[in-house]
Amino acid sequence: MLKNIGARIRQIRKEKKLTLVEIAERTGVAQATLSRIETGGMIGTVESHEKIAEALGIGLAELYAGLDSRYEQLCHTREAARKITPHGRNLQIELLTTESSKKKITPLLMTLQPESRTAFEHCERGVEKFFYVLDGEAKITVEKEDFYLKTGETLYLDASLSHQIANEKSRPLKILAAVSPSKI
Repeated sequence: MLKNIGARIRQIRKEKKLTLVEIAERTGVAQATLSRIETGGMIGTVESHEKIAEALGIGLAELYAGLDSRYEQLCHTREAARKITPHGRNLQIELLTTESSKKKITPLLMTLQPESRTAFEHCERGVEKFFYVLDGEAKITVEKEDFYLKTGETLYLDASLSHQIANEKSRPLKILAAVSPSKI
């Protein structure tokens, strides 16, 4: 992951029109060490990377951007950008992230109106679902077994089993659902 850190440091340093001498003065890291890091002769330490990033006027995450593919998976979605899909008049499903087809998990907020239920569904083998009751009480039927979940309770299941969510109460039910792999 860090084998290209030197090239990244050199690129940013040159964009900011800074010399190795200036970076060495700002960081306390020897100029020769900085040169070896930039040319790939050594990687350096996280501590030296933090000092270099600060001297370049950026954060460590920005310095590592593009080097660590985990940062490419970060996805901050504002409430206004989320997609809400009504499924009939009793169920609303809100997709809590963008580009769900590129994700390993699809997070959903499900709102089920009072005294209603979803249709029974089942997914292909290998798909798993996790439900967390945010508000209300849910009756989740898996095959022929009923599970009664109150606020704060969870259920994890193999989604190839036939399952249904019911709200038998007089107020809306809110459930956080996570589906993996990403299947809606």
